[in-house]
Amino acid sequence: MGKGTKSLTDRKMKNILKKAENAEKLLNLTSDTMILLDRNGVCVDIAVHDINLWFLTEDQLLDKNILQLLPPSTYRKIYPEFKKVLLRGEVSSRNYELATDSKTYFFKCIMRPYEDMVLCQYRDITERSQRKLELEKKNYELNEIQKVALIGRWWYDSGKECICYSGYSDITLDEEQQTVSLDSYITHILPEDREIFCKWLDENLQGDMKESVEYRIHFRQKVFYIRQKTFSCEKRPGGHTVLEGYIQNITDIQQRRNDITLLTHAINNATEDIFAAHEDGTLIFANRFFRQHHNIGLTDDITQLKIYQVNSHARNEEEWNRIKASIPKGSQRKGFIFYDPLPLHPEVLAMEGNAFWVTSDEGEYSLWAFGKDITQRIKDEQQIKRFSQVMDKTIENLPAGIVVKDIKNKFKYLYRNRESYNRNIPMKEALGKDDFDFYPFDIAQKKRKQDMEIAETGIEKHWITEEYDQNGKSIILDKRKMRIESKDFSPILLSIEWDITEMERMKQELLVAKEKAEASDQLKSAFLANMSHEIRTPLNAIVGFSRIIAESTDAEERKSFYDIVEANNERLLQLINGILDLSKIEAGIVEFTITPVRLHSLCREIYDALKFRCPQGVKLIYEPSDEEITIEGDKNRIFQVISNLIGNAFKFTTQGKVSYGYRRKGDGIEFHVSDTGIGIEAGKLDKVFERFVKMNSFAQGT
Repeated sequence: MGKGTKSLTDRKMKNILKKAENAEKLLNLTSDTMILLDRNGVCVDIAVHDINLWFLTEDQLLDKNILQLLPPSTYRKIYPEFKKVLLRGEVSSRNYELATDSKTYFFKCIMRPYEDMVLCQYRDITERSQRKLELEKKNYELNEIQKVALIGRWWYDSGKECICYSGYSDITLDEEQQTVSLDSYITHILPEDREIFCKWLDENLQGDMKESVEYRIHFRQKVFYIRQKTFSCEKRPGGHTVLEGYIQNITDIQQRRNDITLLTHAINNATEDIFAAHEDGTLIFANRFFRQHHNIGLTDDITQLKIYQVNSHARNEEEWNRIKASIPKGSQRKGFIFYDPLPLHPEVLAMEGNAFWVTSDEGEYSLWAFGKDITQRIKDEQQIKRFSQVMDKTIENLPAGIVVKDIKNKFKYLYRNRESYNRNIPMKEALGKDDFDFYPFDIAQKKRKQDMEIAETGIEKHWITEEYDQNGKSIILDKRKMRIESKDFSPILLSIEWDITEMERMKQELLVAKEKAEASDQLKSAFLANMSHEIRTPLNAIVGFSRIIAESTDAEERKSFYDIVEANNERLLQLINGILDLSKIEAGIVEFTITPVRLHSLCREIYDALKFRCPQGVKLIYEPSDEEITIEGDKNRIFQVISNLIGNAFKFTTQGKVSYGYRRKGDGIEFHVSDTGIGIEAGKLDKVFERFVKMNSFAQGT
């Protein structure tokens, strides 16, 4: 009973899908929407199943040309297929995109012939298409990331002992899968890294996939850094294992890591003090020099210290805050100079450098400072300043004008102490200017032409010239101009001028004195020649008559001989006194005894002294004047001068008279001596007062 019942129930269940009353229900559950179009595209019938779209209703589509309702982009794709079904009787099955104002739909449309019409089977695939698009987008993004990150995929089959690659590691890989044997691949790994790779591969085959491996390969004459990781380990039938994972070319990353290591080493060993600190002063980094200067050990943890706690230029927190506030945040750098910056190292006079803010990935600010010990520079600058002051003072007091011009900067002044034409222009006022700022145009133009010539040829110029200063006074200058070149500075023009006016005057005076000395030597020679005769004559008379007196027995004769000897004694004494007086005058040791002198009495004494020396046939006449005139003078010297003049007149007067006297003339007294002698030729008058000169050769004396 039970068995028959069960068989009947099974037959009933099997017939459910075949019953006509279930057809509508099953169509609604499983069938697509059916649309029947005439040859023009007009909807003649529609059956909507299992879909709820606002545009797929009888109200929207029935008796309407559906093709014309489609958006242009959809129409252009679906209409050719529609015509192909009508004309060829073929079935068309394609996916289409339907864009509305609010949303884009995707659908599959299967078109087939039906009694001279087209039956369209509409199936909505919007959700599936959107997922596909999203997956394609994600896959594209992943591929792009892999390209940028140089990442590819790899597989290893332990049974085949081969490695498969695909991806974008930019070494041997591309989008197409490549296969290489394990042994061949290992030959590209650098020898020192092969053991590391093989050990890692064995661990992964055992199921330990926690760690990645980094190694180097040599390919196409370059070394690449590789990072490899396994994310799947599958045991296959037959006992072999398949590994799958990713491979990344980290050459750039490693090079940057090496660069950072190198940079850190360079900064740590730099000869500058370098440190970094948070805004609160906590140290982040300090290089070796900074640690040495602040007595911080190389292994000490600086992150436990504040910058103002290590005896730096920031003595306290307030000073640190002031320094922070002076440095603007951003890309700007702040230069600084701190004097006496290190209390523990007083020998360091100053530190110079710059500081700037750096922003971390977390948005935190840190201050980086680079400082250099400039003690030696300061000492050198002080020494240079001292030398400069000494040189400035030296040059200021030199009797020379020194001008330095910049050849490449239109001969502008670089230095100028003075020049003969413009002595009172301060150097600061002259700097950056040129000759046209201080000289008349014609003079400045002449100087510029000369400067350009020397600058071009490099030939030094030296000359002596007479010029005029601003007051029109004549001056004599010794000038020298030269071009000076050096690899340490641009070429300059050096001009030196010496005012040798006084030196030239002294030179002229020396020349005159030399000429006088030479003339004096000649005159002395002539004098000696003359005096030898003058002295020899009375000496010969004295010697000769002295012998005759000794031999004579006649008293009158002996007396006449005594008179001759006496006269020659007097003449010889006069000659010697004259020579002695002349020597005293030349030596500048003549002394004068100034007393009141009554001229009338003096002239009478001269007359009494000389009247017996007056030659025969010549009369000596005193011509008196105001007998009360008295002057202040040396009586003996006046007596000597007038006597010499009268004595000289006696020599050249053989008859007539010699007269002398004095007379008042203005505020002075004029003495005069005149004679009736032979006189002096007009051509020899200019030599009257020259020494040791005679106007003739027959008269004795000079």
